[in-house]
Amino acid sequence: MNKININDLQWEIPSNEDPKNVGAWKKVLVIHAEVDPKSKLMMVNLARVLVGKVHPAHIHRTMEEIFYFLEGEGEVILDGEVESVRSGDRIIVPAGVSHEIRNTGKIELKFIGIGIALD
Repeated sequence: MNKININDLQWEIPSNEDPKNVGAWKKVLVIHAEVDPKSKLMMVNLARVLVGKVHPAHIHRTMEEIFYFLEGEGEVILDGEVESVRSGDRIIVPAGVSHEIRNTGKIELKFIGIGIALD
């Protein structure tokens, strides 16, 4: 059994963030190395985008992502198409699609991100 408590995890800066202007933070709940090697699950993260900030655009060529929004309001931009999001919304980001997340609300935008490999 591999139990963790989210309160014991540290907030990390995502790799595509500018360390001089951090807009988002994450807690890694599950990484691929913790699951069956045949699993296509790559990660499960709790993420937060700070008020007025942006998690910058990036692409995962061989992984799709699913975002489930827990708190706040914002926008997800997929290949230039803007979709407003709020608590309770779910977005699927296909592999190879540029995506960024903006916090347009008055509180942190929090969401669960799940990454699933295609190959």
